[in-house]
Amino acid sequence: MRYPEAPVRPEYNEVGGLVFDDPYQWLEEDDGEGVAAWQKAQDELARSYVHGWPHHEALAARVDELIEQMDARNLVVPVRYGPRWFRARIPDGQELMVFETADAPMGPWRMVIDLNELSDGTPLRMSPQPSPDGSLLAYSLDAGGRELPALKVIEIDTGKVLLDGVPQQRPGLVAWLPDGSGFFYMANESGAAQVRWRLFFHRLGQPAPTRPEPLDIPHMFAIPKISRDGRWAMVQVDHLRPRPHFITRLDDGPWEWREFITDAEHLYKGVLVGDSYVAVTTAGASRGRLVRIPLDSPDDPDTWTELVPGGDAVLTGVTLVGERLVLGELVDTVSRIRILGLDGTDLGEVPLPGQGSVSSIAQGVVALGVMDQVVGCQDAITFGYTSYTQSPTVYHYELEPGTLTALQGSGHTLTGLVTTRVWATSADGTRVPCTLVHRADLDRSRPQPTLIQGYGGFNVAVLASYLGPLAAFVEAGGIYAHAHVRGGGEFGLDWWEGGRRHAKQNTFDDLYAIAERLIADGVTTPDRLAVQGASNGGLLTGAAVTQRPELWRAVVCGAPKLDLMRVARDPLGTAATLSEYGNPNDPADAPVLMAYSPYHNVKPGTAYPAILLDAGANDPRCPAWHSRKFAARAQAATTSSHPVLLRVWSDAGHGGTSWSTIVQQQSFWLAFVMRELGLAPVT
Repeated sequence: MRYPEAPVRPEYNEVGGLVFDDPYQWLEEDDGEGVAAWQKAQDELARSYVHGWPHHEALAARVDELIEQMDARNLVVPVRYGPRWFRARIPDGQELMVFETADAPMGPWRMVIDLNELSDGTPLRMSPQPSPDGSLLAYSLDAGGRELPALKVIEIDTGKVLLDGVPQQRPGLVAWLPDGSGFFYMANESGAAQVRWRLFFHRLGQPAPTRPEPLDIPHMFAIPKISRDGRWAMVQVDHLRPRPHFITRLDDGPWEWREFITDAEHLYKGVLVGDSYVAVTTAGASRGRLVRIPLDSPDDPDTWTELVPGGDAVLTGVTLVGERLVLGELVDTVSRIRILGLDGTDLGEVPLPGQGSVSSIAQGVVALGVMDQVVGCQDAITFGYTSYTQSPTVYHYELEPGTLTALQGSGHTLTGLVTTRVWATSADGTRVPCTLVHRADLDRSRPQPTLIQGYGGFNVAVLASYLGPLAAFVEAGGIYAHAHVRGGGEFGLDWWEGGRRHAKQNTFDDLYAIAERLIADGVTTPDRLAVQGASNGGLLTGAAVTQRPELWRAVVCGAPKLDLMRVARDPLGTAATLSEYGNPNDPADAPVLMAYSPYHNVKPGTAYPAILLDAGANDPRCPAWHSRKFAARAQAATTSSHPVLLRVWSDAGHGGTSWSTIVQQQSFWLAFVMRELGLAPVT
């Protein structure tokens, strides 16, 4: 294949005491000389290759049908504030989200904000936060996925604008006072070179604040929270090991912030109940236990009360609903939701539709550091449920009388499929699970085309989720393999720690062990095996193709970070990466990062498999320059006839883009995989 020319411009960097050549550093600049033309030529090459596959249009039509069947436009879990319910969705025929309100969870709904009307053609994304009584709405509005939002406040009934922007950068993460007179929010101070959140307070009717609260927040990430009774405010720091680092009384005159829980080694994720903090913690139990911590003695574990001891289940979070606690759990990657008394008494389980996953975003993903599995209301919970074969459905569960009601979702079920669990043994002896999904009538006596997906990072549990577009792959005779590799949160703190920072190689070795197990069992062969991952999963697949190119026929790196020695040049790249992977400027971390950094481990003269690098032009977390540099280096290095393709989507960020682009992205990478594995969609 003839690739667009990428001139080699020898440059050398010294990072963390290491000196290395960087011949494609010029591709880091979005507006650099020749970069735009080169990227455009790469896009045209990728499009012509994928769209030139005779089955592309048929697959795109099937993917569009599968996405419509799963009702993905309407799957934001509704929440209640005061007497009102709120939800977000993308209407049929529209590209962007609308935000609506109703007096009951089933509607009828009326419009509050329509991003389609506000947009000038650029995709918009909003993060809404109604006031406790449901009369006001604070929301951050981001354009083009750049994650540079503006913060606004309106009256919901009249649309009157009460706040039209603040002077800080990246404002958001709002926590309202109970009476709606003002709110805390997190933001970067104006002109800050790096992402480091500060806490601000805005009183409605007064000028926007210019000075933060006097807190030295010891982490790049923080969230303000206020107790249900309105007496306490706290600042939760760290998106990986959350803890309420600061707390203050709101009803005692001037606020006097004090340190509360400062233990940075463990997770403390909970709710304020009276004069105590009820939390899931990994202190004393790697998969979590539930404890009550008095607000006046957090440093004395002897004063804590254990409500639920640690065990085999991973505790994902606790929610206060009325005078009860709702506890989320994972049991061998399957969700369980339990109802408890305030003293920890077990009052029963929420009756779930099957052996699937529960998530507050209806997508089978739980980021254990920042997400709970359910959304609490005054006397009920709402949540999304899905499995490999059941489309996502949003449910409303009333604790009394214990009634489960489906609110949203198509209720579509994929039939004729079987799901099995296999285990592989990783390089260090750890047993690693993988879930296989395929047609019940598939001939398993011979190897079949197989697609492995994995993530393995940031303490995120990626659980069973409706196949959706991947059903086209399975229908065509492929085997889908969901790899539960270390670095994720599926099996608790030890599972996460076993695949991060200096132990990150374990994540990759887990993936290779699964691939080798599937090959040894005759499930597939290297020439019929593909792997795909996005974001942290894009790093996973980037390492997989450079460390073990012989294992794969096709590799998809979606929204990846691939040059780990240069991540600190981007503010959000720094904030999102250093705590999970390590700091390339640290001499202790630099050799570890260099050993697996995919860009630096592309070897000339290697027969690489087919590679697709898929990125968003405006992505601030995993910028497109990572994919550009890797593509140039791999195209120059490979000796095989398999393509190395680069696709950069305009007006797309780290997931923030228009509906049609989301559908096109799914069709594009799946068409690439199916073409390489010799599968054609069923028509």
